[in-house]
Amino acid sequence: MKRKMGTNLFKSLFLIMILFLGASNASAAQWEVGSDQVYTTIQSAIDNGNTLDDDVINVHSGTYTEDVIVNKKLTIQVNSGDEVQLQATNTGFSVVNDSTGDGSGSTIDGFNISNSASGTGINVSADNCTVKNNDINGGTTGIAVSGANTTLSDNVITGQSETGILGNLTGGFFTVTGNSISNIIGGGLANGITVSTNGSVTDFNISENTISKISAVGVNGSVFAIQLGKSKGADGNPEMANVTNLVVTKNIISQISATSAIMGMELISNSNNAIISDNDIYQLNTGTGGSVYALEAAIIGNGTVLVSKNQISKIYGEEQAAGIVTIALGYLKLENNLVSDISKAKATVAVLGLGLLNNATFENNSVSNITSPSTAAGIVGVSLGNLNMLHNTVMGVNGTNDVSMVTAGFNTTLVDGNNLEGDGSGIGIVICSPNGTINYNRIVNYDYYIQNFLFSNFGPNIDEMLKPIDDAMKKHPELEPILKPIRDDLDKMFHRLENSNTTATYNWYGTNSPAEDKFFKGNGTLNYTPWLVLNINASPSTINAGATSAITADVYHDSEGGDHSADAAMFFSGPQVTFTTDMGNLGSKSVVTSWINGFAMVILRAEEGPGIATVTAADYQIVQTAVTILGTQECSTSVNTANNTIGMQETGIPITTLLLAVFMVFSGMLLKRQ
Repeated sequence: MKRKMGTNLFKSLFLIMILFLGASNASAAQWEVGSDQVYTTIQSAIDNGNTLDDDVINVHSGTYTEDVIVNKKLTIQVNSGDEVQLQATNTGFSVVNDSTGDGSGSTIDGFNISNSASGTGINVSADNCTVKNNDINGGTTGIAVSGANTTLSDNVITGQSETGILGNLTGGFFTVTGNSISNIIGGGLANGITVSTNGSVTDFNISENTISKISAVGVNGSVFAIQLGKSKGADGNPEMANVTNLVVTKNIISQISATSAIMGMELISNSNNAIISDNDIYQLNTGTGGSVYALEAAIIGNGTVLVSKNQISKIYGEEQAAGIVTIALGYLKLENNLVSDISKAKATVAVLGLGLLNNATFENNSVSNITSPSTAAGIVGVSLGNLNMLHNTVMGVNGTNDVSMVTAGFNTTLVDGNNLEGDGSGIGIVICSPNGTINYNRIVNYDYYIQNFLFSNFGPNIDEMLKPIDDAMKKHPELEPILKPIRDDLDKMFHRLENSNTTATYNWYGTNSPAEDKFFKGNGTLNYTPWLVLNINASPSTINAGATSAITADVYHDSEGGDHSADAAMFFSGPQVTFTTDMGNLGSKSVVTSWINGFAMVILRAEEGPGIATVTAADYQIVQTAVTILGTQECSTSVNTANNTIGMQETGIPITTLLLAVFMVFSGMLLKRQ
């Protein structure tokens, strides 16, 4: 009896579950819209009393001239395989939560929307909505969002006169992925994606979007391709967006032009953590008097700010041009970024980062072809804690005043394994630190290899250098609790850093005998002895015709005979060593190869013997070795390696007046020396 009752109970529960699921499925209906369907307009299908939350409005091919208001939770979609043209007078779709009803949770999917000149394609003021796969053309704005928890994906937005995607978010998450925004031509202002917050946003994710061909052609025209936190113009500070977690990845920004100013990305938020990575930004060009910042981020949270694997190139402005400019309150990490071809501006900088309260690390970044008729800088790193500059490459920084690397760690500064090459003038490294260490770097072809930063030789006094922070507190009193302690600490540190103490041993300078006047001590100390020297070896040094010998160059020994091969992982890599031979071949008579942790190798093939091959290795300094090539008979006699050197020519150019970096960071611009 008990067994039968248990079986009946199980069957009853099973039937109840089936009935429940059946009732749930039955509550979602699909309503057809089209010239030969029950409904001939989208709005009539929505407004019908039989249309309930969670229903589907399925729209068939045709042209619909209407402004649609969505005030129920609906999926409004184009019928599979059909093409639907929505011609709007003001706004194509308005998804609302107001006195007429609540459209929160709705989805708009697959429409071609043509806007009037002053119209908006889709306006979402409700929450939890999804807008996807739509093609929106014309009007002032493609998609506008003022709700929470919104997803915009795979939309094509073209031909607007102001903005592709406009957000004023009230909370939740905001996800913008896979959208294409192009051909936006504005007068004073044109935007790709611009977002401010009117509430607390938990997650902000802008990923895999393509933004191109945006122009601001009017007087003082400005373009923001991706902007978080509204700007208040050239004389004002931007508003800070209230975002907890920030992710901006794999976006492509290209072919942006403006008469006055361009921001490829401007990200201003109080995020705890931020990831800005794998973005490709190129071909940004302003007119006369214009300035360009390809990627600018100010993240005032206590977490980690990671700026990595971004590629930035072809940045042109007349006044200022910058690749990456980043300020972080927490731990700042700039890694594996590639910045090249920034030119024309009176002041150019490739990478500039400031860690306000925590440490900062710059690692494996590559910078090349940064030129200016006036002031040019490669990588500028500043940290109020500890600064690490590791294994970066800087080539081709060229200006009347130029410096490849500026380092300012107000506690400690570690500069290891960087590869810096100048054009025969300028400065390799400027350091500002009470405890600086510069080891295992390649610093070649400069007027000055290393200079201690000297505040007393720098134009503005310390109060003038702190003025931007003072001005920011006046304009934004709400930021004073954050900025005032920073300002006070900077004041103390600037006075303490009137001189720098630097240990710069074990570096390669492109010569086995660097001149003393290539180093500037200022009021501090600068110890650069011993330095690294270039050597060449052949193994074996005697070979038969048709055999091979490994030719190696390295800088593992210092000028006092010390061996640093055990520290190879700390050495520089990258360009470059030129090997030549007068007998046999190295693949050809001359080959160029990169350094790999202070070591380079080629293979000599004895294809022309017998005789003695003279093989050279050159990295400004030239060293040579001999390889005896025998006939068919073996010989037990080895030829000793000869290490001959040819010194570099001294340029004799007097000290430049650059020394600009710290002020450049705090003021937000490169200033001329007073």
